[in-house]
Amino acid sequence: MEYLRRRVVLIAFVPGAALVLVALVIGIFLVQQANHVRGLADETARASNDVTRTVVGLQERRGNALLAGDRLAEYTGYTQRIDDAIAGLRELTRAAPDPETAYQQNTAVDLLAATEGLYRADSLALAGLDGTTRRLFTEAVGGYRTALASAAGRLTQSGRERYEALVRGEDWSTLTPVENAFADAAPLPVAMPVWRAATAVAGRGLGELFAQQNNFAVQLTIDHAHRTLGGALAGGAAIVVFAGVVMAVAARLADRLTDPRRLVLGRSTVAPQSPDSERRGERRQRPAPRHRAAAARSGPVSR
Repeated sequence: MEYLRRRVVLIAFVPGAALVLVALVIGIFLVQQANHVRGLADETARASNDVTRTVVGLQERRGNALLAGDRLAEYTGYTQRIDDAIAGLRELTRAAPDPETAYQQNTAVDLLAATEGLYRADSLALAGLDGTTRRLFTEAVGGYRTALASAAGRLTQSGRERYEALVRGEDWSTLTPVENAFADAAPLPVAMPVWRAATAVAGRGLGELFAQQNNFAVQLTIDHAHRTLGGALAGGAAIVVFAGVVMAVAARLADRLTDPRRLVLGRSTVAPQSPDSERRGERRQRPAPRHRAAAARSGPVSR
């Protein structure tokens, strides 16, 4: 009986232990995945901060160089370096953990590119425009306006509210006609101090809009990591509990199968007979009639 019990428990223990092992493997994998996603979020945040500082520094150096040296060569060199930095940040969006996070990260990069376009045009205008740089100025203004309009439709609710407040503000309304005047080689509609102040407010507003969107995208990545970790813990725990239930049921069944009292009771139990069975048994036990017995003793009749 003890041998039978051990076999039953062993039969249940093997799949139960396999389930526990599967739970551990899946749990470890998902925990590693969650840590990877969390590391990706941290990397994206660091890269965004580094690229932002790099772009701001290059923009300042570009503006100073345009005022002091060969305008076209300096503009092209610094602008290319800024574009490369932004492209590197965009490359990180390919490693996003899900399409929604990648979508939001791309929107943030588009806002950074639009901000760069505004400062690119401003640096050209501040240095003075000629035939070549005026064309570059027009391209920069058209590019950042198009990029900003495209990104605005993909912003969160709070982002759209910030965007609407910016473009409907007095400073933005001042900057737009100034840019148009530069593109048309027309006199400025406002004094230079007013233009410089409006440009500063517009640039700062775009920078804040980028920072808000970028923080939102990074938070999405962190939330994804938390969901992955929570799913790993919940799934692993569920599998372990199920395996424990299977093993407990098997042990209980083994006890019932090998209980001596149940075995003795099963052997001593006789099934009750029906009335018909009793009557057939009585007929089989009755003695044969006398004439049949005499005929049997006398044997066959001879002719």
